[in-house]
Amino acid sequence: MKTEKSSVVLSTNINKALTALPNPSRVLRNKSATMEIFHQVAAHPDVFPQIQSYKSALGGLNVLPQASNNSICKFFSDYFRRFPLRELVRSSVSARDYGFAVMEITEYSQMDGKTVPSRIELCSPELFFFDPERRLRMRHKTVKEGVDIFATYPGKFLLCQNEATLTNPYGVGLLDIAYWIAVGLNGNFEFMMQFAEDDGRDKWIATYPPGASQEEIDSLLATLISLRNNGVAAFAEGISVEPKAMIGRTSSNDLYRNIDEMLRRKIEKLWTGTDLTMQVAGKGGYASSESGLTIREDALEDGKTLVLSAINQIANIICYLNNLPEVPELTVQLPRALSKTIAETDKLYYDMGLKPTKNLFLKRGYAEDDFFIDTTPKEVKSADFAADTDEIEPLMDVFESYATRLKKKSLKM
Repeated sequence: MKTEKSSVVLSTNINKALTALPNPSRVLRNKSATMEIFHQVAAHPDVFPQIQSYKSALGGLNVLPQASNNSICKFFSDYFRRFPLRELVRSSVSARDYGFAVMEITEYSQMDGKTVPSRIELCSPELFFFDPERRLRMRHKTVKEGVDIFATYPGKFLLCQNEATLTNPYGVGLLDIAYWIAVGLNGNFEFMMQFAEDDGRDKWIATYPPGASQEEIDSLLATLISLRNNGVAAFAEGISVEPKAMIGRTSSNDLYRNIDEMLRRKIEKLWTGTDLTMQVAGKGGYASSESGLTIREDALEDGKTLVLSAINQIANIICYLNNLPEVPELTVQLPRALSKTIAETDKLYYDMGLKPTKNLFLKRGYAEDDFFIDTTPKEVKSADFAADTDEIEPLMDVFESYATRLKKKSLKM
């Protein structure tokens, strides 16, 4: 019970510290300096694998175009099959890390007589900023107010924003939120001890001779701090020093390890939406594994939204460059991966009489060629009262018997 209680206290202290510490975007006025901080966080050995794992999970996205004009639908289907979609996915999902992502079309090619983008590259975010009217501008050496890239270079750039608002067009970047967690994961023991406040920290007590001046006392306290942090210190003769262990609490080494694990879990939750460490630590089993996978699928929806925004912009650019009569409606889907829970839920609804729709199958990861839904109205046949004689003979016998009784009754009258 002491260990569990200590973990609760530790977690509370860490959360309190992370809440109090401001994100770099709220402190740094210079956006270039802010993005440089984000680059450093992205390169952290505990953060980088999470970013790459999330991008790889979306690498198998497929694009499904729909249009009333069959030729346009076929054209865009063929185009996105040839297009390097994986690079576009990884670039557009970067908006989740930095808050926004700017991509430039660097190459065009011809396909079926139409001009189409054939290569798209991610731009450095520090080169761009938003003006007071929330228009994206590129920094320029001679143009102080920057260049309005969409007005100056139409059909050249793409912009993806993660949870942008009217007051914050830069969006919300996970690297901004993860900054102090990454600082803690750098392995600074003293920093982690400050996270945990006094929980688990051994105390050092020293006695000074009577008549010592305040300057001597301050010097002694500074030496004690050095002893606690470095393990070595020098004292004048006549000063006694002894450690006082934190009895009943977690040791400093265990505390350091627990903090490191908690911070790693927070990084995992930020990017994947789940704490996969639970499965490794043996604290969950099948139930936690299933819920973790479900949450992860929900987290991928944010990335799918960013990718969908990018491909819709590409479709609009293609229609703009070639003066096409219709912009197709595009959707993206991951390869089919139905869980047992989803399948059982669908079966429950089907048993209630509800029928699946085309959108449901697409959402479940099926391609349009994988299923067929008959939407033709069924012919309603009129009732046919013709029947075999053998089937209605008992009924006719009853009728004849009833008719005979009526005839006899009328004769008596």
